[in-house]
Amino acid sequence: MQPEDVKKCISSYRACSARCAYLEQEIVSLKGFCERLKNSSVEDAISITQKWSAMPHASGVSDPTGDLARKFADGYIPDYILEIEREIAVLEDEYKSKNTVIVYVESWLKALNDRELFVVKSQCINGMFWREVIYGFKEKFGEFYTQQGLKKLRDRAMMKIYEIAK
Repeated sequence: MQPEDVKKCISSYRACSARCAYLEQEIVSLKGFCERLKNSSVEDAISITQKWSAMPHASGVSDPTGDLARKFADGYIPDYILEIEREIAVLEDEYKSKNTVIVYVESWLKALNDRELFVVKSQCINGMFWREVIYGFKEKFGEFYTQQGLKKLRDRAMMKIYEIAK
């Protein structure tokens, strides 16, 4: 993976995490809705096709309920359910691609020490200004680093990440 791709993954980590959390819920919701539709589609179709009347039947015997039952037994799925299943597949593909970014970034961050991790998370992932990073670093570690010092720390951490991502 090229350094530009690594930077892009790191900077999009938060957005990917949020989108994946949303997609998980949306996929579960749509799958449940689709399952309920499948369960009710057979019952609805059978109740619609049954027509009781006192009229005599024609010479040919027709069994629309039986025909429909055979269709469902053979795996027939109504178009509106297929459309929902296609939407679920698209959402699952998006989830897989965004989750890959999350897995990469989390594995890269495991290689960093506490100080490097703080700087990369604060500045690269969360997009904090250097002034905020300097103040947060002093609060967390009790040490004062200048902006240049923290940039060196970040650059060292990014070199570790680039080595892992080769």
